[in-house]
Amino acid sequence: MIKRLYLLMIVWMSVFSLLAQQLNFQSIYAHQAKSVYGVGEKIYSKLYIRQNNRLLMQPVNVYVDWYNPEGLLLEHQIYLAQKGGADIGFVTPKEYQFSFLRMRAYTLVSINQLPEFRYCDQVVAIYQSGAGNLTPDSAINTFNSTASTHQTEGMLEIKKNKQSLDAKGKVEWSLVNKTGDFLNLSVSIVEEETFIPGIYNILKDFRTGNQTFVQKAPPYTDAFVQVKGVIKSDPAALKNAMVSFSLMKRGTVPVIDQVPVTDSGTFLVDRLVINDSATLGIQLDTRQKKREKLALQYQQLGLFTDAPTYVNDFGYPLPELRFQSPKARELAMYVPAENEVVVYSTSKSPLQVLEDKYTTGLFKGGDAIGFNMMTPNAISFPNIFEFLKGKVPGLQIFFDTDSMGQKSMPRLFWRSQQDMLKFFLNQVNVDIETILTLNINEIAFIKVFKPPFLGAAMGAPNGAIAIYTKLGDEANYIPKGSKLTQIPIKGFTSYLPFSGPQYKSEKQKSVIDKRKLLHWASSLYLSKEQPEYTISYYNNDRSKMHRVVVEGVQQNGNLIRKEFILE
Repeated sequence: MIKRLYLLMIVWMSVFSLLAQQLNFQSIYAHQAKSVYGVGEKIYSKLYIRQNNRLLMQPVNVYVDWYNPEGLLLEHQIYLAQKGGADIGFVTPKEYQFSFLRMRAYTLVSINQLPEFRYCDQVVAIYQSGAGNLTPDSAINTFNSTASTHQTEGMLEIKKNKQSLDAKGKVEWSLVNKTGDFLNLSVSIVEEETFIPGIYNILKDFRTGNQTFVQKAPPYTDAFVQVKGVIKSDPAALKNAMVSFSLMKRGTVPVIDQVPVTDSGTFLVDRLVINDSATLGIQLDTRQKKREKLALQYQQLGLFTDAPTYVNDFGYPLPELRFQSPKARELAMYVPAENEVVVYSTSKSPLQVLEDKYTTGLFKGGDAIGFNMMTPNAISFPNIFEFLKGKVPGLQIFFDTDSMGQKSMPRLFWRSQQDMLKFFLNQVNVDIETILTLNINEIAFIKVFKPPFLGAAMGAPNGAIAIYTKLGDEANYIPKGSKLTQIPIKGFTSYLPFSGPQYKSEKQKSVIDKRKLLHWASSLYLSKEQPEYTISYYNNDRSKMHRVVVEGVQQNGNLIRKEFILE
């Protein structure tokens, strides 16, 4: 009996030990690009994730929720973290009336930990004119956290390449990895004249922990976009069966692949990376090569839909920030006039992308209005003339009626012109009858040129309409003859990378530049094979000193922070 109990105890201890080894403690920290933002401004941040106090190198889904001070959820986001980090962002509402935001980041693993270790909670200050949260005399609150003793000295070397702190001068320097290990870093550069010390830093706010902080193990590995399904079919027909799938998103080439079906009828489509939303087409392929519509149950894995119930358990008082000097306060309060350009952006609108893709020669640019026809609203119209009616100021569109009173031939002209416009199909002059034969689902882009249009032979004094058909990589793809079960799925939050101005011409230099955030470099990777990374950016009009903050995590878990002044 004693021997049996002894054996049972050994088995129990072995099982307990195995379960303990399977539990992973995760902690998250956010590096903010700067300490104070304005209403309507884009917030740039970098998340770092450690697992069992080492940099988490495997991909994982990380969730970020933005709240106002009253606990109202402003946005629920999801990002794919890779190599232990993820770039995140949020645009402060233009009518935002509070002096701070609350950011809460977590993973499926972290929310299964003890309450005090579930989230990375940070406060982001929002400047409001006349608000009392930015006063020179107030002290910066420090929060209770597990402080780190890791030292950055000797891990990084700074190499100055070129440096001009004149107005709009170019600054270039390099970070060199001295550890021989992998480093994941982010670099924030702000003007020293308006610098306000940040509330957080990675050395004191990145929590350490152990497996005892984990309350329960998650039911699955939460990484990428995953769809799990169960096919309702005869088990005998599922032997060696495969599920063919098409990931379809308008404007992109579809992803087409196969995954196996288990004997119990389950399948898993994983490792998908999409932004916003898409449609997953599922089709069962059996040994009999029969392609038929299938009945299935499915679920998208991950917390893609809802944020956890908000609980005001941040556990620390609201922070107060202080200016370095009265002059810093004066500069920070500067509000640019409406005609001042403060920063450039290299991002393009959907119409600009279509313009670059389809138009050439005299059809590019010009006095015209463009329309993206690859939207659900556009393809709901019977033809392009019904779509355009009332959308172009000055353009009159009427329809003749036949003997049955039905609309037939359209007639188009501008207010002061009676002659018809010219029509172009893929930049070739055609008649209106050809345009009427087009299926609106095959049209990608339309440009309406105001009179006169000079791109046509003999000219088009009364304006023109250019229609461009799809090239084959824009529309949703469904293979001919297939019977796909359509599954709507939600993807990751789109992130707009930081973009600073490029002062390469005198025209670009003529703008007024009073940016406080001069540069933000996130997802900066250094390794033994690639130990050096060059930081290159342009100064604003006034700064003579730049505050540089480098933060990051070494693969072995060591925390990195280096702060210095360029002058």
